Amino acid sequence: MIDKEALADLLIDRLNEIAEHDPIALGKLIEARVACNNDLADHPAVQVQIREAGPAQVGVLGLLNGLVGVVDDGPRKGWGLITAVCENDGSLVRFRRTEGLA
Repeated sequence: MIDKEALADLLIDRLNEIAEHDPIALGKLIEARVACNNDLADHPAVQVQIREAGPAQVGVLGLLNGLVGVVDDGPRKGWGLITAVCENDGSLVRFRRTEGLA
């Protein structure tokens, strides 16, 4: 069985490969969010945006991190292992492992 770090690295490699072909389209997919129910919002690994007003929202990166799992301990405990790196204007640059895991 593949471990979550290896799966995260595989997904990061594939996402970066896809981003080389069309970073704008992939960036728009990563930015997109849809409303989700409380069951999904309470999932232990899926990364969901909780808002003060309105329903929780989930996106593609939150689902991918849900497939991989979360950081088990340290300063980023509960965070997803995959991070999207964006420019100041919000445009997608690349994907990497979440920093500060140790």
